Amino acid sequence: MRESLRARLLLWHVATGAAIILAFGASVTFLTWHTRIAAVDEDLRARAALLEAAIRPDDSGRLDFILGPELRQADASGLYHVVWTRDGVLIDRSATDVPAPEPAADGLRFADGHRERHSTAAEGVRVLVGTDLAGVRRDIWSLAIRLLLTGAAILVVSVAGGWWFTGRALAPLDRINRTARLMGEGDLTARIPSEAVDSEVGQLVAALNSAFDQLHGAVERQRRFTADASHELRTPLATMSAEVQWALARERDPADLRASLEVCARAAGRMQSVIERLLFLARGEAVASRPTLVRLDEVARDAVDHVRTLADAAGLHVTVEAMPATIHADPERLLEAVTHVLTNAVRYNVADGSIAIETREIDGHAELRVRDTGIGIGAEDLPHVFEPFFRGDPARSRDTGGAGLGLAVTRSVVEQHGGTIACQSTPDAGTTIVMRWPAVG
Repeated sequence: MRESLRARLLLWHVATGAAIILAFGASVTFLTWHTRIAAVDEDLRARAALLEAAIRPDDSGRLDFILGPELRQADASGLYHVVWTRDGVLIDRSATDVPAPEPAADGLRFADGHRERHSTAAEGVRVLVGTDLAGVRRDIWSLAIRLLLTGAAILVVSVAGGWWFTGRALAPLDRINRTARLMGEGDLTARIPSEAVDSEVGQLVAALNSAFDQLHGAVERQRRFTADASHELRTPLATMSAEVQWALARERDPADLRASLEVCARAAGRMQSVIERLLFLARGEAVASRPTLVRLDEVARDAVDHVRTLADAAGLHVTVEAMPATIHADPERLLEAVTHVLTNAVRYNVADGSIAIETREIDGHAELRVRDTGIGIGAEDLPHVFEPFFRGDPARSRDTGGAGLGLAVTRSVVEQHGGTIACQSTPDAGTTIVMRWPAVG
């Protein structure tokens, strides 16, 4: 493909160069021919003037035609002349091998390879002055051949330079092709060697490398997502398998069997929760087709009621400062999102800690803020807290009972409703989650 493109570019280069050279050569040849003919015409005019001056009528009406020897012979430039009376009777002619033509109308003309000038002198005498153009034609042909050879040499050099230049100009395409081939073979870390950023090719390479970085990141996230999802499902499956094998190993008391089934039920419930959240994230489940007006302050209070038991069991103090704020949303999805945030605030808090929930309307936006006094999140982990299965700190482990999907689901719900979500945190000081949506009314 590259060779084909290179050949096409070179063909256009050669065709354009040849056309320019031919046009230039033709123009130079034509202008030279025109200049030489103009010089010949001037010589013919000067010779005709001398001949006309040599014609003198006397008192009897006869004509005296007195020519010097230099006018009777064709000179070195090939000039010759013929003179007739008014009636066409030959009066005089040069010593030349050119056949004497018939008188013609005044003016310049080409005749049988000659340039001739016809004019009328005193008493209607007809004067012809001419010259052979063979020398001029030889000079013009010689010039044309020299121009052609010179143009051909220039064209050959131009072709060689064009081949080198197009090869150099298309070299980035080779690098792009090699990089794409490596990525197609599975090496997603391959990148195109950078070019000067101020060139069009450099900007293209930078854009492609940026796209490759995003693709690599997406694939890595997908791999991590798949691995984490497999692990989350493998743990309860292993639990259920172990319990079933234990129950089937020998006869068990009903109480033992019931306890084993309860363990299996909890494992199945965990699996169902993980699968539902995975399906939600995978489908990008849409919000209600007809969102309703929702009071954000009421959603905040309902979410607090959902986690009140967990908070009391952990000895946490929960406060709600809910100012009225209304948005368009699916109330069930919105409640689920806020509940996920509050659940995280409970799980990763400290003993005797606190959680504060605030809602307000500011600058045309409805805002819900959840602030806790928990273990916090490191600065290096903040950009990833809304990614599925992300756990940056060992303390935020599966032992807390979460699968690492809650905040990912929350972000999806918030963004589906046209909102934004942000996280601010300081290790050992606490975390603040801020959600904002366009306010209504």
